[in-house]
Amino acid sequence: MKMNGRINYKVFLIGLTNGILLGLIMKWVEIFSGKQVYKLLLNVDFLPVIGAVSWSEASLFFFHLIFSLAVTFSYVHILHPLKIFRNWNKYTLAFLTIIPAIMLYFPLSTLSKTEAVLPSDLTAFFLWTILHLVYGLFLPKAI
Repeated sequence: MKMNGRINYKVFLIGLTNGILLGLIMKWVEIFSGKQVYKLLLNVDFLPVIGAVSWSEASLFFFHLIFSLAVTFSYVHILHPLKIFRNWNKYTLAFLTIIPAIMLYFPLSTLSKTEAVLPSDLTAFFLWTILHLVYGLFLPKAI
């Protein structure tokens, strides 16, 4: 696959759209379930230097979007072209790409200085997982 400006633009739009939808749906799920998965998604309080700043929700959401773009560009520009993945179904590769984001639930919930959710909260983990899997389903659209 030849990478050009049109493909990069499409990848950017998919990453941005996926990130926005994930964030908005997580916020909605948090409102209706009481499980603070959106708060966890935006949490950076455990990071050195960055965590000491009192960021606005918009700034934290922007950080989330940067991460979403990084995941999408990694999927398209790094993982997809690798020869070891050539024969894999693009949805299988997307699933493998999103697994680390799902597993981030545990270190994020453990390291968080504010108790958004507990690492042992299986309902919150289930919601986090389902929403990230939905995000992963749309990654192949970026190719």
